[in-house]
Amino acid sequence: MQDILRNNPKDKQRSRAWIFSIMLTAYISIMMLLGSGDADVDTDMILNMNPILMLSIQGVASVFLFIGLPAIFIGVGLRIPFTDFFPKISWHTAGLTILISISFMVVNSAIGEWNMNLDFGDSDFAAWAKRSEEQLKVLTEHLTNFTSTTHFILALVVVAVIPAIGEELLFRGLIQNLFSKAFANHHVAIWLTGFIFAAIHMQFFGVMPRMFLGVLFGYLYHWSGKLSVAMLGHLLNNGLALIALYLAQKEIVEVSPEQMEQAAPWPAVLIFAIISFVLIRMFYKKFQNA
Repeated sequence: MQDILRNNPKDKQRSRAWIFSIMLTAYISIMMLLGSGDADVDTDMILNMNPILMLSIQGVASVFLFIGLPAIFIGVGLRIPFTDFFPKISWHTAGLTILISISFMVVNSAIGEWNMNLDFGDSDFAAWAKRSEEQLKVLTEHLTNFTSTTHFILALVVVAVIPAIGEELLFRGLIQNLFSKAFANHHVAIWLTGFIFAAIHMQFFGVMPRMFLGVLFGYLYHWSGKLSVAMLGHLLNNGLALIALYLAQKEIVEVSPEQMEQAAPWPAVLIFAIISFVLIRMFYKKFQNA
């Protein structure tokens, strides 16, 4: 990872890591509380809103929350250059990252289907989670029912590009680094950050695949020290799903949104699990031997 506290006195780095971690966790908690109010939004109201306008508002808000405010924190609190979080990566590293991301998507599809079928019982939480999931599905379908190429490109920027930069900057670049220093254990930092990364999306029927995805990005970043690797993986994960949906709507490929949510056949999952393991090991050795 990166030494983002290098401009702080050595004897105060761990205590400041705890302070900064608490500050950022509180910041994320506030965003989660504000986002949880969406579960009571009338779906008819959602469907009556212009999807391009909604995407534009979401994009501006995401840039402000995930890039703008963290950039201020980086400059004022950490006193390090913002550009430190955007290092160049080699073509070989980028290629490995792309292959890992694509192969892991197949494996993660099985985790996602298992998570979707979890039974939370008849509790108030289960009812709220199910209602929230259903309304989010309506919103997602409304935003991604592409009416034009411009609509698709805007969705690609808002749903794939901005989260790839902003969420990785906030979660892996800042929180994971700070947790690693605070706990003095990078494994704890990676898994805890992965859980928080999954939880903030408020999709409890999809929390496990998102957590494992965050953990994958966390380890790739930890081994390489290059946040651009995690950003590239995140971009692929979100972007490929949107591209597949767009091609399906154009009837270029035959795949439905329901099929995209299903797990790959188990033989494919097992094969790609082995491929993912081999590729991740190659990535690890590449940077261990560097």
